[in-house]
Amino acid sequence: MILWKNGTIHTLKSPKDTHYQMATHQGLIVGFDEEINNLPFTQTVDLKGYHLYPGFVDAHLHLIGYGRYLEVVDLSQWQTKADVLKQVATSLQKGATYFEGYFDQKITKQDLNEISETKPLILKHNDYHSLTVNDFVLNTVGIKSESGFVTEADTETISQHFLTASDEVVTERLIKAINKLYQYGITGGHSEDLSYYNGYNETVKIFEKVSQKYPFRTQLLIHHHVLDDFLKAKHQAFSGHPFLEFGPVKIYYDGTFSSETALLHIPYQGKDHQGIRILAKQELETLMKKIRKHHLTVAVHVIGDLGLLEVAELFKKYPPQKGQKDRIIHASLVCKKALKLLKTLPVTFDIQPQFITTDLPRIYPLFSRPPRYLYPFKTYLKKGFILSGSSDAPIEDPNPLLGIYAAVYRESENQIHQKKERLSRYEAIKLYTSGANIPTYHMNRGHLEKGYVADFTVFEKNLLTVPKHEFLKNTVKMTVIDEAIVFHNV
Repeated sequence: MILWKNGTIHTLKSPKDTHYQMATHQGLIVGFDEEINNLPFTQTVDLKGYHLYPGFVDAHLHLIGYGRYLEVVDLSQWQTKADVLKQVATSLQKGATYFEGYFDQKITKQDLNEISETKPLILKHNDYHSLTVNDFVLNTVGIKSESGFVTEADTETISQHFLTASDEVVTERLIKAINKLYQYGITGGHSEDLSYYNGYNETVKIFEKVSQKYPFRTQLLIHHHVLDDFLKAKHQAFSGHPFLEFGPVKIYYDGTFSSETALLHIPYQGKDHQGIRILAKQELETLMKKIRKHHLTVAVHVIGDLGLLEVAELFKKYPPQKGQKDRIIHASLVCKKALKLLKTLPVTFDIQPQFITTDLPRIYPLFSRPPRYLYPFKTYLKKGFILSGSSDAPIEDPNPLLGIYAAVYRESENQIHQKKERLSRYEAIKLYTSGANIPTYHMNRGHLEKGYVADFTVFEKNLLTVPKHEFLKNTVKMTVIDEAIVFHNV
Protein backbone atom coordinates (compact mmCIF):
# COMPACT_ATOMS: atom_id res chain seq x y z
CA MET A 1 0.00 0.00 0.00
CA ILE A 2 1.37 3.43 -1.01
CA LEU A 3 0.92 6.78 0.72
CA TRP A 4 1.01 9.90 -1.46
CA LYS A 5 1.52 13.00 0.65
CA ASN A 6 2.89 16.56 0.94
CA GLY A 7 1.12 17.85 -2.15
CA THR A 8 -2.25 19.14 -3.30
CA ILE A 9 -4.42 16.35 -4.69
CA HIS A 10 -7.02 17.66 -7.15
CA THR A 11 -9.95 15.26 -7.60
CA LEU A 12 -11.46 17.40 -10.40
CA LYS A 13 -14.94 16.57 -9.14
CA SER A 14 -15.14 20.34 -8.64
CA PRO A 15 -12.55 23.12 -9.03
CA LYS A 16 -11.83 23.34 -5.28
CA ASP A 17 -12.19 19.68 -4.26
CA THR A 18 -8.72 18.73 -2.99
CA HIS A 19 -7.03 16.42 -0.49
CA TYR A 20 -3.68 16.54 1.27
CA GLN A 21 -2.90 12.83 1.20
CA MET A 22 -4.07 9.69 -0.61
CA ALA A 23 -3.65 5.93 -0.35
CA THR A 24 -3.44 3.45 -3.22
CA HIS A 25 -3.24 -0.32 -3.33
CA GLN A 26 -2.97 -2.78 -6.22
CA GLY A 27 -3.51 -0.05 -8.79
CA LEU A 28 -6.57 1.56 -7.18
CA ILE A 29 -7.29 4.51 -4.89
CA VAL A 30 -8.41 3.35 -1.43
CA GLY A 31 -8.89 6.60 0.49
CA PHE A 32 -7.89 10.15 1.44
CA ASP A 33 -6.87 12.38 4.32
CA GLU A 34 -7.81 11.35 7.91
CA GLU A 35 -9.48 8.10 6.89
CA ILE A 36 -6.17 6.57 5.83
CA ASN A 37 -4.08 7.55 8.86
CA ASN A 38 -3.95 4.05 10.33
CA LEU A 39 -3.39 2.05 7.14
CA PRO A 40 -0.27 -0.17 6.89
CA PHE A 41 1.84 1.56 4.21
CA THR A 42 4.79 -0.15 2.61
CA GLN A 43 5.88 2.86 0.56
CA THR A 44 5.58 6.64 0.79
CA VAL A 45 5.77 9.07 -2.14
CA ASP A 46 6.66 12.65 -1.20
CA LEU A 47 4.90 15.03 -3.61
CA LYS A 48 7.11 17.92 -2.44
CA GLY A 49 4.33 20.49 -2.61
CA TYR A 50 3.42 19.69 -6.22
CA HIS A 51 -0.08 19.29 -7.67
CA LEU A 52 -1.49 15.85 -8.45
CA TYR A 53 -4.35 15.34 -10.93
CA PRO A 54 -6.10 12.37 -12.50
CA GLY A 55 -3.94 10.91 -15.28
CA PHE A 56 -4.18 12.95 -18.46
CA VAL A 57 -5.44 11.15 -21.57
CA ASP A 58 -5.22 12.05 -25.27
CA ALA A 59 -8.55 11.05 -26.81
CA HIS A 60 -7.34 10.87 -30.40
CA LEU A 61 -3.82 10.31 -31.65
CA HIS A 62 -1.73 7.93 -33.72
CA LEU A 63 0.84 6.34 -31.43
CA ILE A 64 3.01 4.62 -34.01
CA GLY A 65 2.72 7.58 -36.36
CA TYR A 66 3.84 9.86 -33.55
CA GLY A 67 6.82 7.60 -32.89
CA ARG A 68 7.76 7.86 -36.56
CA TYR A 69 7.39 11.64 -36.41
CA LEU A 70 9.90 11.77 -33.56
CA GLU A 71 12.60 10.26 -35.77
CA VAL A 72 12.10 12.16 -39.06
CA VAL A 73 12.84 15.69 -40.24
CA ASP A 74 10.11 18.12 -39.16
CA LEU A 75 9.61 20.94 -41.69
CA SER A 76 7.18 22.97 -39.59
CA GLN A 77 9.88 25.29 -38.25
CA TRP A 78 10.81 26.62 -41.70
CA GLN A 79 8.50 29.38 -42.88
CA THR A 80 9.52 30.06 -46.50
CA LYS A 81 9.62 27.96 -49.64
CA ALA A 82 13.36 28.58 -50.06
CA ASP A 83 14.12 27.49 -46.50
CA VAL A 84 12.07 24.31 -46.84
CA LEU A 85 13.74 23.33 -50.11
CA LYS A 86 17.17 24.02 -48.62
CA GLN A 87 16.35 21.78 -45.65
CA VAL A 88 15.09 19.00 -47.94
CA ALA A 89 18.25 19.14 -50.05
CA THR A 90 20.51 19.14 -46.99
CA SER A 91 18.62 16.29 -45.36
CA LEU A 92 18.67 14.22 -48.56
CA GLN A 93 22.46 14.27 -48.42
CA LYS A 94 22.13 12.57 -45.01
CA GLY A 95 19.77 9.95 -46.40
CA ALA A 96 16.37 11.47 -45.58
CA THR A 97 13.70 11.18 -48.26
CA TYR A 98 10.55 11.55 -46.14
CA PHE A 99 9.58 14.72 -44.27
CA GLU A 100 6.71 15.68 -41.98
CA GLY A 101 5.08 18.87 -40.71
CA TYR A 102 5.05 20.62 -44.09
CA PHE A 103 2.85 23.71 -44.27
CA ASP A 104 2.00 24.39 -47.90
CA GLN A 105 4.53 26.90 -49.26
CA LYS A 106 3.53 26.10 -52.85
CA ILE A 107 6.35 23.69 -53.47
CA THR A 108 5.74 21.61 -56.61
CA LYS A 109 7.10 18.39 -57.99
CA GLN A 110 9.25 20.47 -60.33
CA ASP A 111 10.97 22.00 -57.29
CA LEU A 112 11.54 18.56 -55.81
CA ASN A 113 12.71 17.14 -59.17
CA GLU A 114 15.49 19.73 -59.19
CA ILE A 115 16.71 18.30 -55.89
CA SER A 116 16.46 14.68 -57.03
CA GLU A 117 15.00 12.74 -59.92
CA THR A 118 16.43 9.41 -58.83
CA LYS A 119 15.28 9.20 -55.22
CA PRO A 120 11.82 9.53 -53.69
CA LEU A 121 11.04 12.88 -52.03
CA ILE A 122 7.88 12.92 -49.93
CA LEU A 123 6.64 15.95 -48.01
CA LYS A 124 3.74 15.10 -45.70
CA HIS A 125 1.50 18.12 -45.17
CA ASN A 126 0.66 19.18 -41.64
CA ASP A 127 -2.95 17.93 -42.04
CA TYR A 128 -1.62 14.37 -42.64
CA HIS A 129 -4.13 13.92 -45.44
CA SER A 130 -1.95 15.29 -48.23
CA LEU A 131 1.51 14.89 -49.74
CA THR A 132 3.71 16.78 -52.16
CA VAL A 133 6.07 14.41 -53.99
CA ASN A 134 8.48 14.33 -56.92
CA ASP A 135 8.05 12.51 -60.21
CA PHE A 136 10.07 9.54 -58.99
CA VAL A 137 7.32 8.81 -56.45
CA LEU A 138 4.45 9.43 -58.88
CA ASN A 139 5.95 7.25 -61.62
CA THR A 140 6.75 4.45 -59.20
CA VAL A 141 3.15 4.07 -58.03
CA GLY A 142 1.47 5.12 -61.29
CA ILE A 143 -0.26 8.30 -60.04
CA LYS A 144 -0.60 11.43 -62.16
CA SER A 145 -0.40 14.92 -60.67
CA GLU A 146 0.59 18.10 -62.49
CA SER A 147 1.87 19.75 -59.33
CA GLY A 148 2.96 16.76 -57.27
CA PHE A 149 0.20 17.43 -54.73
CA VAL A 150 -1.91 14.39 -53.85
CA THR A 151 -4.49 13.74 -51.18
CA GLU A 152 -6.63 11.05 -49.49
CA ALA A 153 -6.55 7.75 -51.47
CA ASP A 154 -3.41 8.65 -53.42
CA THR A 155 -1.68 9.60 -50.18
CA GLU A 156 -2.51 6.19 -48.77
CA THR A 157 -1.21 4.41 -51.88
CA ILE A 158 2.12 6.24 -51.70
CA SER A 159 2.46 5.67 -47.97
CA GLN A 160 1.85 1.94 -48.31
CA HIS A 161 4.52 1.68 -51.01
CA PHE A 162 7.27 3.87 -49.57
CA LEU A 163 6.72 4.07 -45.83
CA THR A 164 6.59 0.45 -44.68
CA ALA A 165 8.84 -0.72 -41.86
CA SER A 166 9.82 -3.95 -40.15
CA ASP A 167 8.06 -5.14 -37.00
CA GLU A 168 11.19 -4.22 -35.05
CA VAL A 169 11.10 -0.65 -36.33
CA VAL A 170 7.38 -0.31 -35.64
CA THR A 171 7.93 -1.64 -32.12
CA GLU A 172 10.68 0.90 -31.48
CA ARG A 173 8.46 3.70 -32.76
CA LEU A 174 5.67 2.70 -30.39
CA ILE A 175 8.07 2.60 -27.44
CA LYS A 176 9.53 5.96 -28.42
CA ALA A 177 6.04 7.51 -28.58
CA ILE A 178 4.97 6.16 -25.20
CA ASN A 179 8.16 7.33 -23.50
CA LYS A 180 7.68 10.82 -24.91
CA LEU A 181 4.04 10.89 -23.78
CA TYR A 182 5.11 9.93 -20.27
CA GLN A 183 7.14 13.15 -20.21
CA TYR A 184 3.98 15.13 -21.02
CA GLY A 185 2.10 13.49 -18.14
CA ILE A 186 -0.07 11.43 -20.48
CA THR A 187 -1.20 8.11 -19.05
CA GLY A 188 -3.36 6.86 -21.91
CA GLY A 189 -4.66 7.51 -25.39
CA HIS A 190 -7.16 6.47 -28.00
CA SER A 191 -5.03 5.53 -31.01
CA GLU A 192 -5.71 4.72 -34.63
CA ASP A 193 -2.85 2.55 -35.97
CA LEU A 194 -4.21 -0.80 -37.09
CA SER A 195 -4.46 -0.20 -40.84
CA TYR A 196 -1.20 1.52 -41.73
CA TYR A 197 1.78 -0.64 -40.93
CA ASN A 198 2.44 -4.37 -41.09
CA GLY A 199 -1.07 -5.73 -41.03
CA TYR A 200 -3.74 -5.90 -38.38
CA ASN A 201 -2.56 -9.03 -36.58
CA GLU A 202 1.11 -8.03 -36.45
CA THR A 203 0.26 -4.54 -35.17
CA VAL A 204 -1.97 -5.96 -32.42
CA LYS A 205 0.87 -8.27 -31.38
CA ILE A 206 3.25 -5.31 -31.21
CA PHE A 207 0.89 -3.44 -28.88
CA GLU A 208 0.52 -6.50 -26.68
CA LYS A 209 4.27 -6.99 -26.50
CA VAL A 210 5.08 -3.36 -25.75
CA SER A 211 2.37 -3.09 -23.07
CA GLN A 212 4.14 -5.73 -20.98
CA LYS A 213 7.01 -3.34 -20.26
CA TYR A 214 5.54 0.09 -21.04
CA PRO A 215 2.11 0.50 -19.39
CA PHE A 216 -0.19 2.92 -21.22
CA ARG A 217 -3.99 2.88 -21.17
CA THR A 218 -4.61 2.40 -24.87
CA GLN A 219 -7.86 2.14 -26.76
CA LEU A 220 -7.28 1.01 -30.35
CA LEU A 221 -9.73 2.23 -32.95
CA ILE A 222 -10.50 -0.26 -35.71
CA HIS A 223 -10.07 1.30 -39.15
CA HIS A 224 -12.89 0.04 -41.34
CA HIS A 225 -10.31 -1.37 -43.78
CA VAL A 226 -9.35 -3.95 -41.11
CA LEU A 227 -12.83 -4.58 -39.76
CA ASP A 228 -12.93 -8.04 -41.33
CA ASP A 229 -9.57 -8.87 -39.74
CA PHE A 230 -10.93 -7.77 -36.37
CA LEU A 231 -14.08 -9.86 -36.75
CA LYS A 232 -12.12 -12.89 -37.91
CA ALA A 233 -9.76 -12.67 -34.94
CA LYS A 234 -12.73 -12.50 -32.57
CA HIS A 235 -10.92 -10.25 -30.13
CA GLN A 236 -13.04 -9.35 -27.15
CA ALA A 237 -11.50 -6.11 -25.87
CA PHE A 238 -8.22 -7.95 -25.20
CA SER A 239 -10.07 -10.18 -22.72
CA GLY A 240 -9.68 -7.92 -19.73
CA HIS A 241 -6.18 -6.69 -20.55
CA PRO A 242 -5.21 -4.00 -17.99
CA PHE A 243 -3.90 -1.54 -20.58
CA LEU A 244 -5.37 -2.44 -23.98
CA GLU A 245 -8.91 -2.41 -25.36
CA PHE A 246 -10.53 -2.13 -28.74
CA GLY A 247 -12.63 0.92 -29.48
CA PRO A 248 -15.09 1.85 -32.21
CA VAL A 249 -14.72 1.37 -35.96
CA LYS A 250 -12.90 4.36 -37.48
CA ILE A 251 -14.31 5.87 -40.66
CA TYR A 252 -13.01 8.82 -42.68
CA TYR A 253 -15.93 10.73 -44.19
CA ASP A 254 -14.36 13.98 -45.42
CA GLY A 255 -10.92 15.58 -45.58
CA THR A 256 -9.40 18.73 -44.10
CA PHE A 257 -9.74 22.49 -44.40
CA SER A 258 -6.18 23.15 -45.55
CA SER A 259 -6.47 20.71 -48.46
CA GLU A 260 -9.98 22.05 -49.24
CA THR A 261 -11.43 18.58 -48.87
CA ALA A 262 -13.53 19.10 -45.72
CA LEU A 263 -17.17 18.90 -46.86
CA LEU A 264 -18.86 22.32 -46.60
CA HIS A 265 -22.36 23.60 -47.30
CA ILE A 266 -20.99 26.35 -49.53
CA PRO A 267 -18.06 26.30 -51.99
CA TYR A 268 -14.60 27.31 -50.91
CA GLN A 269 -13.63 30.91 -51.63
CA GLY A 270 -13.16 31.37 -55.37
CA LYS A 271 -13.69 27.67 -56.07
CA ASP A 272 -16.51 25.62 -57.56
CA HIS A 273 -16.27 22.74 -55.11
CA GLN A 274 -17.36 22.14 -51.51
CA GLY A 275 -14.94 19.41 -50.50
CA ILE A 276 -15.23 15.65 -50.82
CA ARG A 277 -16.88 12.56 -49.43
CA ILE A 278 -14.20 9.93 -48.96
CA LEU A 279 -16.98 7.37 -48.86
CA ALA A 280 -20.07 7.84 -51.00
CA LYS A 281 -23.31 8.09 -49.03
CA GLN A 282 -24.47 4.66 -50.14
CA GLU A 283 -21.08 3.15 -49.43
CA LEU A 284 -21.11 4.62 -45.93
CA GLU A 285 -24.65 3.41 -45.31
CA THR A 286 -23.70 -0.14 -46.33
CA LEU A 287 -20.73 -0.01 -43.99
CA MET A 288 -22.89 1.26 -41.13
CA LYS A 289 -25.30 -1.64 -41.56
CA LYS A 290 -22.42 -4.10 -41.30
CA ILE A 291 -21.00 -2.39 -38.21
CA ARG A 292 -24.37 -2.34 -36.45
CA LYS A 293 -24.93 -6.00 -37.34
CA HIS A 294 -21.96 -6.80 -35.11
CA HIS A 295 -23.17 -4.44 -32.36
CA LEU A 296 -20.18 -2.10 -32.75
CA THR A 297 -19.93 1.67 -32.48
CA VAL A 298 -18.25 4.05 -34.91
CA ALA A 299 -15.82 6.96 -34.70
CA VAL A 300 -16.14 9.15 -37.76
CA HIS A 301 -13.58 11.69 -38.92
CA VAL A 302 -15.61 14.64 -40.12
CA ILE A 303 -14.55 18.30 -40.21
CA GLY A 304 -16.90 20.23 -42.53
CA ASP A 305 -20.40 21.38 -41.58
CA LEU A 306 -22.19 19.55 -44.40
CA GLY A 307 -20.20 16.41 -43.65
CA LEU A 308 -21.15 16.63 -39.98
CA LEU A 309 -24.84 17.03 -40.82
CA GLU A 310 -24.78 14.00 -43.11
CA VAL A 311 -23.02 11.90 -40.49
CA ALA A 312 -25.55 12.97 -37.85
CA GLU A 313 -28.42 11.98 -40.15
CA LEU A 314 -26.83 8.56 -40.65
CA PHE A 315 -26.37 8.11 -36.89
CA LYS A 316 -30.05 8.92 -36.45
CA LYS A 317 -31.01 6.33 -39.05
CA TYR A 318 -28.73 3.61 -37.66
CA PRO A 319 -28.43 4.15 -33.90
CA PRO A 320 -26.10 2.08 -31.72
CA GLN A 321 -27.34 -0.33 -29.08
CA LYS A 322 -28.79 1.09 -25.89
CA GLY A 323 -26.01 2.33 -23.63
CA GLN A 324 -23.49 2.70 -26.45
CA LYS A 325 -22.15 5.99 -27.80
CA ASP A 326 -20.69 6.79 -31.20
CA ARG A 327 -17.87 9.29 -31.59
CA ILE A 328 -17.23 12.18 -33.93
CA ILE A 329 -13.60 13.05 -34.44
CA HIS A 330 -13.03 16.78 -35.01
CA ALA A 331 -16.54 18.29 -35.52
CA SER A 332 -14.64 21.47 -36.37
CA LEU A 333 -17.45 23.30 -38.16
CA VAL A 334 -21.14 22.83 -37.44
CA CYS A 335 -24.45 24.31 -38.63
CA LYS A 336 -27.57 24.95 -36.55
CA LYS A 337 -29.43 22.01 -38.05
CA ALA A 338 -26.65 19.58 -37.16
CA LEU A 339 -26.40 21.01 -33.62
CA LYS A 340 -30.09 20.36 -33.08
CA LEU A 341 -29.93 16.83 -34.46
CA LEU A 342 -26.74 15.87 -32.63
CA LYS A 343 -28.32 16.90 -29.34
CA THR A 344 -30.73 13.97 -29.71
CA LEU A 345 -28.02 11.36 -30.38
CA PRO A 346 -25.77 9.24 -28.12
CA VAL A 347 -22.51 10.73 -29.34
CA THR A 348 -19.27 12.19 -27.98
CA PHE A 349 -16.80 14.55 -29.69
CA ASP A 350 -13.01 14.14 -29.87
CA ILE A 351 -11.81 17.73 -30.25
CA GLN A 352 -8.37 19.26 -30.88
CA PRO A 353 -8.07 22.72 -29.28
CA GLN A 354 -4.60 23.30 -30.75
CA PHE A 355 -6.14 23.53 -34.21
CA ILE A 356 -7.26 27.00 -33.10
CA THR A 357 -3.66 28.18 -32.98
CA THR A 358 -2.37 26.28 -36.03
CA ASP A 359 -5.34 26.09 -38.41
CA LEU A 360 -7.30 29.29 -38.00
CA PRO A 361 -4.81 31.83 -39.37
CA ARG A 362 -4.45 29.75 -42.53
CA ILE A 363 -8.00 28.60 -43.14
CA TYR A 364 -10.05 31.78 -42.65
CA PRO A 365 -9.32 32.93 -46.23
CA LEU A 366 -10.69 29.62 -47.55
CA PHE A 367 -14.28 30.32 -46.50
CA SER A 368 -16.70 32.17 -48.78
CA ARG A 369 -18.28 33.72 -45.69
CA PRO A 370 -17.17 33.90 -42.06
CA PRO A 371 -18.17 30.67 -40.28
CA ARG A 372 -20.29 31.08 -37.15
CA TYR A 373 -19.55 27.83 -35.36
CA LEU A 374 -15.85 27.10 -35.97
CA TYR A 375 -14.24 25.04 -33.19
CA PRO A 376 -17.28 26.01 -31.07
CA PHE A 377 -16.22 24.31 -27.85
CA LYS A 378 -18.19 26.49 -25.43
CA THR A 379 -21.30 26.09 -27.57
CA TYR A 380 -20.86 22.32 -27.49
CA LEU A 381 -20.56 22.32 -23.70
CA LYS A 382 -23.60 24.54 -23.28
CA LYS A 383 -25.58 22.12 -25.46
CA GLY A 384 -24.57 19.29 -23.13
CA PHE A 385 -22.18 17.46 -25.44
CA ILE A 386 -19.38 15.30 -24.04
CA LEU A 387 -16.03 16.67 -25.23
CA SER A 388 -12.80 14.67 -25.14
CA GLY A 389 -9.53 16.58 -25.54
CA SER A 390 -6.91 15.35 -27.97
CA SER A 391 -4.00 16.39 -30.17
CA ASP A 392 -4.32 14.11 -33.20
CA ALA A 393 -0.56 13.65 -32.76
CA PRO A 394 1.58 13.76 -34.78
CA ILE A 395 -0.51 16.52 -36.37
CA GLU A 396 -0.15 18.51 -33.15
CA ASP A 397 2.28 18.31 -30.26
CA PRO A 398 0.56 16.05 -27.69
CA ASN A 399 1.56 18.24 -24.74
CA PRO A 400 -1.87 18.71 -23.06
CA LEU A 401 -0.84 22.11 -21.69
CA LEU A 402 -0.86 23.41 -25.26
CA GLY A 403 -4.39 22.12 -25.78
CA ILE A 404 -5.66 23.54 -22.49
CA TYR A 405 -4.06 26.90 -23.22
CA ALA A 406 -5.59 27.02 -26.70
CA ALA A 407 -9.06 26.15 -25.40
CA VAL A 408 -8.87 28.79 -22.68
CA TYR A 409 -7.37 31.70 -24.63
CA ARG A 410 -8.10 30.94 -28.33
CA GLU A 411 -5.19 33.10 -29.45
CA SER A 412 -2.94 32.98 -32.48
CA GLU A 413 -0.88 35.65 -34.20
CA ASN A 414 -1.95 38.24 -31.59
CA GLN A 415 -5.62 37.68 -32.35
CA ILE A 416 -8.41 36.18 -30.24
CA HIS A 417 -10.68 33.91 -32.25
CA GLN A 418 -14.36 33.93 -31.20
CA LYS A 419 -13.88 34.96 -27.60
CA LYS A 420 -17.33 33.66 -26.63
CA GLU A 421 -16.11 30.12 -27.32
CA ARG A 422 -13.36 30.25 -24.68
CA LEU A 423 -13.46 27.60 -21.96
CA SER A 424 -12.61 28.08 -18.31
CA ARG A 425 -9.41 26.42 -17.12
CA TYR A 426 -11.43 23.87 -15.19
CA GLU A 427 -13.49 23.00 -18.28
CA ALA A 428 -10.35 22.73 -20.40
CA ILE A 429 -8.50 20.51 -17.92
CA LYS A 430 -11.48 18.17 -17.77
CA LEU A 431 -11.25 17.68 -21.54
CA TYR A 432 -8.10 15.64 -20.91
CA THR A 433 -9.21 13.87 -17.73
CA SER A 434 -12.87 13.01 -17.21
CA GLY A 435 -13.86 13.94 -20.77
CA ALA A 436 -11.15 11.87 -22.44
CA ASN A 437 -12.02 8.85 -20.30
CA ILE A 438 -15.76 8.78 -21.00
CA PRO A 439 -15.41 7.02 -24.39
CA THR A 440 -13.69 4.04 -22.75
CA TYR A 441 -15.54 1.02 -21.42
CA HIS A 442 -14.45 1.74 -17.84
CA MET A 443 -16.23 3.87 -15.25
CA ASN A 444 -13.40 4.25 -12.74
CA ARG A 445 -11.22 6.76 -14.58
CA GLY A 446 -10.98 10.51 -14.99
CA HIS A 447 -11.47 11.61 -11.38
CA LEU A 448 -9.79 10.81 -8.09
CA GLU A 449 -12.02 8.85 -5.74
CA LYS A 450 -12.16 5.49 -4.00
CA GLY A 451 -12.05 2.59 -6.43
CA TYR A 452 -10.67 4.67 -9.29
CA VAL A 453 -7.46 3.69 -11.08
CA ALA A 454 -4.19 4.99 -9.66
CA ASP A 455 -3.23 6.96 -12.78
CA PHE A 456 -1.88 10.42 -11.92
CA THR A 457 -0.25 13.41 -13.55
CA VAL A 458 1.78 15.61 -11.20
CA PHE A 459 2.58 19.21 -12.16
CA GLU A 460 4.91 21.66 -10.47
CA LYS A 461 2.23 24.37 -10.23
CA ASN A 462 -1.54 24.56 -9.88
CA LEU A 463 -3.08 24.49 -13.35
CA LEU A 464 -6.10 26.44 -12.13
CA THR A 465 -4.19 29.39 -10.69
CA VAL A 466 -0.75 29.62 -12.30
CA PRO A 467 -0.45 32.99 -14.13
CA LYS A 468 -1.09 32.96 -17.85
CA HIS A 469 2.48 33.87 -18.75
CA GLU A 470 3.76 30.90 -16.73
CA PHE A 471 1.13 28.37 -17.81
CA LEU A 472 3.09 26.76 -20.62
CA LYS A 473 6.25 26.73 -18.50
CA ASN A 474 4.62 24.44 -15.96
CA THR A 475 6.53 21.18 -15.77
CA VAL A 476 5.43 17.59 -15.31
CA LYS A 477 7.11 16.23 -12.19
CA MET A 478 5.69 12.72 -12.22
CA THR A 479 3.56 10.42 -14.36
CA VAL A 480 1.93 7.44 -12.65
CA ILE A 481 0.13 4.55 -14.32
CA ASP A 482 -1.45 1.72 -12.36
CA GLU A 483 0.30 2.98 -9.21
CA ALA A 484 3.75 2.75 -10.86
CA ILE A 485 5.84 5.87 -11.47
CA VAL A 486 6.74 5.71 -15.17
CA PHE A 487 8.24 9.20 -15.38
CA HIS A 488 10.03 11.02 -12.58
CA ASN A 489 11.31 14.58 -12.77
CA VAL A 490 11.59 15.47 -9.09
